[in-house]
Amino acid sequence: MRAVIRNHFLPTLYRWPAVWLPIALTGIAVLLLLLPVSRPAHYWRVGEEHEPILIGFHENEQNETDLFRWSQPQAALFLYGYRGAPALVELRLTAPRAPGMPPVQAVFTDHEGPLAVTTIAGYWRRYRLIVPTTTTTDTVVRWTTDPYVPTRDVRELGLALSGVKLLALVGQPPLSNQTVAWGTLPLLVWMAATVWRWPDRWRIAATGLAVIPALGLALFPVVAEYWLPSMPWPWWPLLPILVLPGWPYLSTGSRSLLNRTASRPVVHWTGVVVALGGLLLIRAGVLPWLIFPLVLIGVGLAWPLVANREDSSVWPIGHLLVAITGVALLTRLVALDQMPVALWRDEARHGLLALRIWSEPDFRPIYVPVVADLPALLFYLMAPVVGILGPHAWSVRLVSAVAGALTPLALYWFVAPIIGRRAAVLGAALLAWSSWSLSMSRWAFPATLDHVLVLTAAGLLWRGLDPNRRGWRVWCSVALAALLGGLAVYTYHTGRLAPLALAVVVLFRLGRDRERWRLAWSRLALAALIGAIVVMPLVWYLLTDSFGFNRRVGSVSIFQADSLNRHRPLDFLAENVLSYGLMWHIQGESNGRHHLPSAPMVDPVVGLLLLLGIGVAWRAWSTAGVLLALWLLYYIPGLLSFNAPHAMRSLGTLAPACALAGLALSRLATGVSWRRWLIPAALVASLALNLWVYFGLMWHDPRVYGEFDRTETVMAQIVRNAATQPHPVPVYLPREWALSDTVRFLTADLAPAQQARIWRGSLVGDDDVLVVLPVSADATTVAGVLNALGSAGREVESPPTIPTGGEPLVRVFARGTAALAVLSTP
Repeated sequence: MRAVIRNHFLPTLYRWPAVWLPIALTGIAVLLLLLPVSRPAHYWRVGEEHEPILIGFHENEQNETDLFRWSQPQAALFLYGYRGAPALVELRLTAPRAPGMPPVQAVFTDHEGPLAVTTIAGYWRRYRLIVPTTTTTDTVVRWTTDPYVPTRDVRELGLALSGVKLLALVGQPPLSNQTVAWGTLPLLVWMAATVWRWPDRWRIAATGLAVIPALGLALFPVVAEYWLPSMPWPWWPLLPILVLPGWPYLSTGSRSLLNRTASRPVVHWTGVVVALGGLLLIRAGVLPWLIFPLVLIGVGLAWPLVANREDSSVWPIGHLLVAITGVALLTRLVALDQMPVALWRDEARHGLLALRIWSEPDFRPIYVPVVADLPALLFYLMAPVVGILGPHAWSVRLVSAVAGALTPLALYWFVAPIIGRRAAVLGAALLAWSSWSLSMSRWAFPATLDHVLVLTAAGLLWRGLDPNRRGWRVWCSVALAALLGGLAVYTYHTGRLAPLALAVVVLFRLGRDRERWRLAWSRLALAALIGAIVVMPLVWYLLTDSFGFNRRVGSVSIFQADSLNRHRPLDFLAENVLSYGLMWHIQGESNGRHHLPSAPMVDPVVGLLLLLGIGVAWRAWSTAGVLLALWLLYYIPGLLSFNAPHAMRSLGTLAPACALAGLALSRLATGVSWRRWLIPAALVASLALNLWVYFGLMWHDPRVYGEFDRTETVMAQIVRNAATQPHPVPVYLPREWALSDTVRFLTADLAPAQQARIWRGSLVGDDDVLVVLPVSADATTVAGVLNALGSAGREVESPPTIPTGGEPLVRVFARGTAALAVLSTP
């Protein structure tokens, strides 16, 4: 027995990091979390620092005695730092109303349900609530009142708040999932690091860092609870505790299965069929949460088909690139004014800005706040197009469409020296007809412009940093890369990542080779200088108007949430990670302007190839890893904002994803006797699926065309038709419609007398006249129009609509034969 203790137990005991460190740190974390709540009493008055998190409030106001803030009819107060202990909330409120109005009833609720219903006096009083806090989600006190709009005010008001007092009622926090989750985190980190065989010093350091959440909750409860994510009990930490001990066996079993099937290609191709069939079923709406695990199993079985294969075939790349570019142009330019079926107000605003640049020599913006909230490069490129060709739906979309059509070529230019020419041309082809890319290209937005510039710059930079190349060409490549990268910053908000994207390219191109860095430093200095010169005007604008520059980004940021239910940034981030992970195969963007609502963002063929390509790039990290790094980098704008998944903010992930899919397809077809049929079959299937989604489903889906300004577009068409008659007919529209951005842009080239007139309830001196109202016009307005038109006026049957044969959008009233002839003009 002594020998066993001496030879086995004591050596293990002396190896303290392996046994005692995780136990000791876990014990420390639990003890910290069981300490009494150290959240001090918080007294706050409007206008003071350390404001609690208030949602649904107007700006500060001052009366004779108090500084206060009006809430909206629905408002909320978030509480942090109580760690499950109940809190006493005291609110100093009043709700003055106009004479004769009944007293205000306020309904207070929290995360569990109703708290209280009380009458709020018309003078300042203090109202106290005992609120049970929670550790599984945000603790929030919400109140609801009937909306009140005072005289000479347009705001809807609820209650006026002048101060808040917050007290913890219990010192000792209850044992909760928060205690279990953050208390066991050091143990979980140690287990994970051991399973994944991290070096000892990394394992010790990571386990030590895992105590920080518990330390923060003990010492800084308010700040820590706000910044830490809520814990979904009981899945955390029970699920990882159950998974980690079995992970080595799962890993060993999967390797053993792959080794047994290594000489059985039929099994691997069966995996391809299973994965592809599963993705097709998901696209058809069949139980995605049940089918997707089968897809992953199929990808695992298919992995040996791409794991250790290299392509050495020679293709006629030039002819293929011409064909791909032709397809990209055709799919983006055909029926550009009909799909999307109508303009969106942002497109019209961009067109109006372009016309101002074209016609006003003193209007030369760098960044356009308020109207567009965008850098101005797109508007400068659009200016000669709409200025020469006129204000039409197709002309305002032309620049974005051409930029999208050139993006596959730019992708090939960038990735060809990295993953090979065949894989690069396949990736370019998959991008050329992607329904996601088509949706983003065929409307007047600068997102596509950003990525064509960045990809082109990345290709130039990769070649310009080649240590084996010398001469003036490498200097020109680097300089042009910096120029294009700087211009990308002037396109869309995601263009702010352009310098980071090019920095990633530099890191992968030069690697850890000091000699390469020594040879490249002068080229990098030139690139930095040129890039700084290019972005200097925008930097100056940022320094002079940082609020305007960051207004749009800030309004959608997860760090400035205005939700009445949740506020923790990391909770939103976790949800966004899940949403963006699922958008490729299960559920995509819900906004019909951006893509087919809720459909996966790529077709099943690309979806399968992407999963395989990720694995290939991970294995070849030193080269193809740059694609994976850029793919992850361009998730950042979407992850840090709301409305996930957002097709426009994450568009930068599409090109790297298509390149990864092309790499997988190239390897999948290597060494297969019938490979000459595999690649064409995959490309044709992908092409057919994407064209079917965009030109088949989206064209006729009301969730898509209903997102555009169809009513305004129809009104503008009527105004244009009336102006082109031999004897122009005046057209009257209600004020808000006549002054809408869409109507103003589509009629901007007409003479002032031929543009839409504002309907003011009467007509003077016009024998032939049209009055166009929205279909929602009330009976009083319709009666006023008919009365003004007199006995000769009548309502036109079957007015124009979008799409043709769709539901009515407008009601048209005409007087005179010339007016009736306007509606018969196609």
